[in-house]
Amino acid sequence: MNSVHRRGTSSVVAAVSCGVLMVLSTLAPLGATPAAASSIAQTKAEIASLSAQLARQEKSSEVTANAYDLAKSDLASLSNDIVTLSSHERVARVALARTTRAMITAVLQSYVYDTSTTHIVEVFNQDVTSSDARAVYQSLVVGNLGHVRVRLDRERASLQSTITLVAQRRSQASIQTTDLQNLLSENIAASNQTRVTLDSVTAALKTQIIEYEVNAGAVAARSRDTAAESSAVAAAAAVGGQQAANQVLAAIAANTPPVVTPTVSGSPAGSAAGQAAVSFAEQQVGVPYVWGGETAGLGFDCSGLVQWAWAKAGYSIPRTTEEQWAALPHVPLTQLQPGDLLYYYNLDGDNLVDHVVMYVGSGTFGANTIIAAPYTGTDVGLAPIFTFGLVGAARP
Repeated sequence: MNSVHRRGTSSVVAAVSCGVLMVLSTLAPLGATPAAASSIAQTKAEIASLSAQLARQEKSSEVTANAYDLAKSDLASLSNDIVTLSSHERVARVALARTTRAMITAVLQSYVYDTSTTHIVEVFNQDVTSSDARAVYQSLVVGNLGHVRVRLDRERASLQSTITLVAQRRSQASIQTTDLQNLLSENIAASNQTRVTLDSVTAALKTQIIEYEVNAGAVAARSRDTAAESSAVAAAAAVGGQQAANQVLAAIAANTPPVVTPTVSGSPAGSAAGQAAVSFAEQQVGVPYVWGGETAGLGFDCSGLVQWAWAKAGYSIPRTTEEQWAALPHVPLTQLQPGDLLYYYNLDGDNLVDHVVMYVGSGTFGANTIIAAPYTGTDVGLAPIFTFGLVGAARP
């Protein structure tokens, strides 16, 4: 016998360790459909694409935000310039008002004298003694009037230039800042939309994976694949926690075939060889179980005992339980005779035929009496038939 450390059963993992960290690099456990795996792969690809898009949008928003901050700083600087220009504008307006008043005075003076400049000069040229008066008149009236006009035109042009410059710079700064602010708002809105979509798709992937593992757990349960059941539970827990693990466990429970207790019956009478094998086996009652043991009086394991007993009865059978089950003729469980061998499957969780006992047919437990070398720490002895894991009977 390969191993006999029992009696116990393999059970589905009832709770998932909080340390489980499973990466679903392979999406094809037992029973997984190609369509389901393909759908999960497609969703993963979409998440990768959305994540890259979000990264680009956030980078663009960062660049735009920096430009917007710079534009606001420039606008603040321009605002200082505008304050200075506005001050110049006020000075120019005062100067213009002052010059305008001077112009009015000069015009009034010219009107009071009621003559043209040329005529006035001629009048003064006729009387040399009046040359001083003429000079005074030309300086105070005629010359002053021309000077005032030139100054007035210059100040008007300066004022208009200042007003135009102030308006232009204010307009340019406002437009630039507003444009950048609008662009930043658009980028942020796009990033938020992408993030919402990414969250939605990620949630969908989580749901897909859980559904996938629920299906895988159900398929594993129907085929009694306890390793695949545990794998499905752990994979679901990795993305959805205990709640997801419970969904898989529920699917496993719902799809586990009911345990069918086989009907076992036999007769206390049988062939001479079978009776002889039983007799030899009973001679070893009290001999300790020894893994790999096959020596009378010293120790036997389960398959070693039945091989030795049947050899003493004149029949050679294989050494291990798996080999015996595969090689010996099978008989119905309802037609057992003394010396028949009962075989059990997966008692050690190894998915193998891993235990054998001999049917006695009479004794301490009546027609249900067997003899066996059970497991480490026990001795060869009589026991009642147990049906858990019983897969059939064979007769050498």
